[in-house]
Amino acid sequence: MLDNDAYASPAPTGGKGEAAERALRSAIVHCVLAPGERLSEARLAQEFALGRGAVRAALTRLQAAGFVSASARSGWSVSPISAGEIREVVSARRRLEPLLGSVVVGEGDRVRLERLADMHVALAQRDDPGGDVLPTIRRCERDLLDLLADRLGMPVIAGWLRDLWDRSGRLVHFFEARGPARLAPADRPGLIRALVVGRHVEAAQEVTNAVAALETFLLARFLESEAAVGKPAGRRVPLKRSPTAASSKQTKSSTRTGTLDDA
Repeated sequence: MLDNDAYASPAPTGGKGEAAERALRSAIVHCVLAPGERLSEARLAQEFALGRGAVRAALTRLQAAGFVSASARSGWSVSPISAGEIREVVSARRRLEPLLGSVVVGEGDRVRLERLADMHVALAQRDDPGGDVLPTIRRCERDLLDLLADRLGMPVIAGWLRDLWDRSGRLVHFFEARGPARLAPADRPGLIRALVVGRHVEAAQEVTNAVAALETFLLARFLESEAAVGKPAGRRVPLKRSPTAASSKQTKSSTRTGTLDDA
């Protein structure tokens, strides 16, 4: 299920096509649509209350971003989890994300960033930062990163970064669902403190440290995984089923569809 908590990011705007892409992207990132799962345009349109054309357009955009793939024989499917996926995401983030360290923070942004940093600190200092708190911390981090991406003045790179953050989120959700290990929150308040006083080299290093911690977590979880390598995914029961039946079926489905491919 998608995370619902006390803190919510501002609601985005857009037309039906953008709404369809957001809905499907969120379902893929949170592994509601499982890695390797075959996708039916008609079923997705019905399940998410979207138009068939909007679904097709959204899947095409998601294919370009690396979330789904298409073939003449099997149609659409969610991209599998693989060592190659981890390497690609981490490598791209390592090269692009330090650019955030060059952002010059204006007065209006400073107030908002410091507010997010304070919220991050308060949440991270709880006795148990896992459970319901961790998704809230991550949403706070994402709002912070999105703001910095907007201030880069590089729309194309900002779009690439958002795709990479979503793909990273999918990897983290997948592995955290398979075991007790959790990715610890990054020191985003340290990043903000450095940016506010203009210590751009230090800010870039904070970003680099966060990416390195992500890489360590993902590679460790990948090596620990006991998932069948290259096993094809089946079809998922639509979300409109009764909670009891859906929960039972999705438990079986997650075992079947959460596959790791060779690099």
